[in-house]
Amino acid sequence: MDKDHETYLAFDPILERVVTKREATGRIEAKLADNLTWCFCELCGNLTEYSAVRFNPVVIKKLKNGNAKPVPLTEKMISLGLERAKKLAEHYSEALSGKYGPHKASQMIARYGDLVEMRADCSVESFHEYIEPKMKLREHARHGDLAWTTRLAGSPTASPKPSKLYCEKHHPSRSVSSRRAYQRDRRFIWEYRALMEQIWSHGFNNSTLSGWDIEEHAYVRREAYRQVKALRSPTSMLDDFLSKGTMRQAEIARQLGISRQAVSAAIKRRALKKRQESDR
Repeated sequence: MDKDHETYLAFDPILERVVTKREATGRIEAKLADNLTWCFCELCGNLTEYSAVRFNPVVIKKLKNGNAKPVPLTEKMISLGLERAKKLAEHYSEALSGKYGPHKASQMIARYGDLVEMRADCSVESFHEYIEPKMKLREHARHGDLAWTTRLAGSPTASPKPSKLYCEKHHPSRSVSSRRAYQRDRRFIWEYRALMEQIWSHGFNNSTLSGWDIEEHAYVRREAYRQVKALRSPTSMLDDFLSKGTMRQAEIARQLGISRQAVSAAIKRRALKKRQESDR
């Protein structure tokens, strides 16, 4: 067995059978150990393929022949989950008022919640919002066993496993376009990381970022990637602005830090390219 990998058996709900899964160690293990950044692509602010799969577990029912089948989520399961979440939120509200002693509310958060994911908001509304999908999943799981897919939905059996480092857009083995995106953005990875450090530093100095909120990490990565795109080719961001349909060329030029003439030329090039593609 390869010393850099560990193997174990896992049930694949898509294939509906047990498969051997290889778990890489080292770099990937260190990434997964970070609770706030494990789920992000190395090159942008999107979720990795692996985290996208992990955030969407399925429920399977084992069959007598050793195989299994997915259990569909029904309206009754959803309503029971919502009802359970409502009752827990009402109980938590009473706990906050001190009805059950000084420690009951914190005990409920420790049991049902996560302060990081709740962004330290201990209000009844935040607690209810957090536990609602958990209770629906719990009700769903009563009818089978929880499982996670070992490949992306719709992908063939021989396709690469979900990447723990890159999103679908940047996984070089996923498609020709993703390989091109990987090769293009990989060249700017140091600029991307430097921009993230600058954004964090500015946010810390102005007390607008704290670092413990996963939403802040997502924002910093998206903003750094946006700036890298502008650094790489300012006019490559034109489509984002033109899709809004309200910005003038002068406003776009100010946003991108380039001249209005460059914006005008880029728009003409795009229009010519679209005409050429439509004539093919």
